Amino acid sequence: MASPSGSKQSRLLWIDAAGIGVCLLASVAGYMALVHPFLQQRSAATGLSREMESRQKKAAELEATVTTIKDRVDMVAQQLTAGAIQLESAGHINKRIAGVTEFFSSCDLHVDDVQTGRVSSGLQYDLVPITIVGRGAYLQCAKLLHGLCSKYPDMSVMHIDLTGSPTERVELEKFRFDLFWYATPSKSAPKRV
Repeated sequence: MASPSGSKQSRLLWIDAAGIGVCLLASVAGYMALVHPFLQQRSAATGLSREMESRQKKAAELEATVTTIKDRVDMVAQQLTAGAIQLESAGHINKRIAGVTEFFSSCDLHVDDVQTGRVSSGLQYDLVPITIVGRGAYLQCAKLLHGLCSKYPDMSVMHIDLTGSPTERVELEKFRFDLFWYATPSKSAPKRV
């Protein structure tokens, strides 16, 4: 038979074990209810803080880029203003044709025909098509193209037609240049609102 003091001790051990178990369960429950969510929030806050720092850095870089681009745009606008091309009136077409024909002659090209097309009126400029047909050596045509835009910055070459071969020694090859002359806008240009 077991002694009464042994059974009392055994009961006390069970009570102590149950108390320890309850304390452990309470600690786990407290950790899960209070500490674990706090740690998760802190971890999330740290992650968000890093992401915010990264985005602020990227925003600063983009702001610097925007400032650089604005400076470049301002510089280009100043250059355009300083080097703006002064357009002439389309009413001076005969003067322009005479000047272009003389430039062709200075490049040793023979002009056979000059034709102008219908003037297209625009808000910023009028567009005057000019077609020049003639004869000359291939190298002379290349010389003309090299100097045309610098001599007449208000003109552009739209189409070139050269017949012949640069390798063959033909005295006079045929050419056709379709040009656009940008002239000041006429008063009759429709106004846009």
